[in-house]
Amino acid sequence: MNVAAFRARYPDWLEATRPVLEAKNWKEAFKTYPFVVNAHAPWTPLTKPLAECRVALLSTAGAYVKDEQPPFDAENIEGDWTVREIPTDVDYAQLELAHTHYDHARADQDLNCVFPLQRLRELVAEGVIGSLAARHYSISGYCTTADKVAEHTAPQVAMRAKQDAVDAVLHVPV
Repeated sequence: MNVAAFRARYPDWLEATRPVLEAKNWKEAFKTYPFVVNAHAPWTPLTKPLAECRVALLSTAGAYVKDEQPPFDAENIEGDWTVREIPTDVDYAQLELAHTHYDHARADQDLNCVFPLQRLRELVAEGVIGSLAARHYSISGYCTTADKVAEHTAPQVAMRAKQDAVDAVLHVPV
């Protein structure tokens, strides 16, 4: 299904599923979700060794920089399709999570399990990765408006990654 077909089916899905979403029964709600299929995304292999690549991180954990960025709208029934850019030198004590659709127990113990920027820094120091991008990306993994993700979120991340001369993006789905 493409974005136009999604837009045609989404309002009926949302209306029919709203009570299930409000009850926070995500598994049941998404049984009938009109998923978008991207049949045109090309596979792009690396053109140089990872040790020479600039890498960016994209996580769906809902991380944001406390006191500098607004948290994601975790209570919105449709989710939040916006992006938070996280500086590569961010102090982990400044990061918070605004995503209520997964158990944060492990992430509260070690944020690297959902936003592994510290591990990527270590891989740069070890020479496994060439360098890190100046910014990384966090989105909320809960977003029912796939058209907004396809038309706004994804192009924004791709444009910024291109501006930063990123060779590879590590996607961490939560």
